[in-house]
Order: sequence, then C-alpha cells, then structure tokens
Amino acid sequence: MNEETKRRIRQRVHDKMESIITRRIQELPADMQNIYETNPFGSRLVPNEIWKGSKFERSFVTSFGQGVYEQIAYDIAIGSGAFAENQHVERVSLNTWQDESISALLATQRSAADQETPDWRRELDTIAALNNPRHIELETRFDLYIRRNNGSEEYYSIKTVKPNLDQVEIAKRDMLRISTAKPNCRAYLGLPYNPDGERNLYTWTIPKKLFDMNNSPAVLIGASFWNAVGASDTTFNELLEVFREVGVESRERITNDFLGI
Repeated sequence: MNEETKRRIRQRVHDKMESIITRRIQELPADMQNIYETNPFGSRLVPNEIWKGSKFERSFVTSFGQGVYEQIAYDIAIGSGAFAENQHVERVSLNTWQDESISALLATQRSAADQETPDWRRELDTIAALNNPRHIELETRFDLYIRRNNGSEEYYSIKTVKPNLDQVEIAKRDMLRISTAKPNCRAYLGLPYNPDGERNLYTWTIPKKLFDMNNSPAVLIGASFWNAVGASDTTFNELLEVFREVGVESRERITNDFLGI
C-alpha cells in the first residue's frame, strides 16, 4: 500500500473508533446502573472493569462491522491503481435453463442434510454448458467491484466472519450469475479474517453447505482476501500495521477514559 492509502485507512479506522469510544463513555453511567439492577449479585462480585469490557466488546463487534471492511477494501483497491466501487449493481443476461439451474442448485445445497462437498468449478461448468434461446436479465449486487488496469474484473461479496445461510446463499447466487454471464471475470466470497486464526482451517459450519470454505478458489479469507484486493502479497500485513498504529491511541483512550484504569 502507498502512504496515501495508509493515511486514508488510518483516518477511517480512527474516526470509527473515536465514535465508538465516545458513545460508550456517554452511555456508561446508564449501562452500569442497568447492570446493578439486572444482575444484583454478579455486579457485587465482579469488578466493574469486567462488565465495562464486556459491554464495549459487544458494541465494537456490532459497530465495527462489515461496512467498515468494505470501505477499507475500496481504499486499498483504489490505492493499487484500479477502479473500484462499493455496492456495485450490474445486470446480466442468462438463458432460462442457466437461471433455473442456479436456483435448483442453491435449493438443493441449502436443504440437504447430507451432501457432497460443493465444487465451485464443476458447478460453473455444468451451468455454463446449458443453452437455449430464451434469455432473461438478472440483477447482481456486490459489496466491492474492482476493474484492474488490464481490464480484468473482480467481484467481491464481503460477509461477516460467521455469516448466516441466507447471506451466503444470496452471495453465491450473484457470484454464479456474474461468473456465468462473464466467464473471464473472477467472483469471490470474502471474509475479512478467519475467526479460527489466520493459519487454521475455517470451521464455522453454516457456509459449508454452499462452499468448500477451505479449498474453493471462490472463497478468500483473511490474508488471501486482502492480498487479492490489494494485488500484493504484503497488503494484509501492512493493514495489520495500520491497525496497530491506530490502536496505540485507541487502547489508551479505552483504558483511561472508558475503563478508568
């Protein structure tokens, strides 16, 4: 990442953290009073800092969500010299057999109690081979669209690290549609980090109905996601360093002004 990209991300993360910290400080008296009233025994046994920390953690996870990562990914893509767009909408043309096949595949995978491991490439080949003269236009939506300088196109559905089945199904539907209509593009399900740890297998079971989460070329998690967006093997580590830099200030604010330690 160039310095301007790092500056933009640093400012974006700083502003978001400042917003979260300020709001939590303002709501702290009411939050603590609520804990004393709703948990009269526990509040007298456990230090206030523990209750404060728990409240802050929940607020952080809720507030620092998918949208922030989408915007950071946009900054990184733009910084790489590509054209990028968040919340990209594109209409594509498929023949009716292809559309029906996509719907049938998703319905089967979603409802099956026991099934084969999803195979992205085989599924795409099967759908692409279907042909009839009746075509329909369908809408696709992606959290991030990137067009590189060489004209190649990338479409990202960026989800929370533990997405629900509805979210994954919608993402896969649009990924199959765009990949069928534009076979030279690349479509991905992207997760900002692996909740099991960067070097470990992804174990959250829900998305596995629709994707081979640890082997599919259409799934990018953590470093593989950020490095793809930045078109560089160093993007993920550089991004972690930016977060560390912002954290020097935010950690101090949380410790002193929120926890009161």
